[in-house]
Amino acid sequence: MPNIKQSDFNEEVLKILIPEEYLKDFDANSVENKPTEWIIELVEKEDRVPAALLGKDVVLDGYCNEIDILTHAFSLKKIYLRLIRRRWKERGGTKGYVNEYNLHIPGMKTTREFRDFLKEIGG
Repeated sequence: MPNIKQSDFNEEVLKILIPEEYLKDFDANSVENKPTEWIIELVEKEDRVPAALLGKDVVLDGYCNEIDILTHAFSLKKIYLRLIRRRWKERGGTKGYVNEYNLHIPGMKTTREFRDFLKEIGG
């Protein structure tokens, strides 16, 4: 049996648990194991400065409220992705900027893939 490097293994497990469209803009930061669910915390990547601020001297201005999105259910436990977006501002300015992502269905806090799966098994 071939040996897999730990970093490759970790990356492949992340791809199983987290849709690739999320990993493009967010980094997995931590996992919280609760009795009925796992929460995978994803933090927006530092280089995702909003378009309105590109080319300007920007600073991080905190974080937006977290959004929990249901992605899978394994072993009778739900798996949530907790998205944490950054807030930015121009250095010396007061107006905050954030990126908007179209990663879940409005009014439904599930990934598109999980919604499609539920539709498929529900008929």
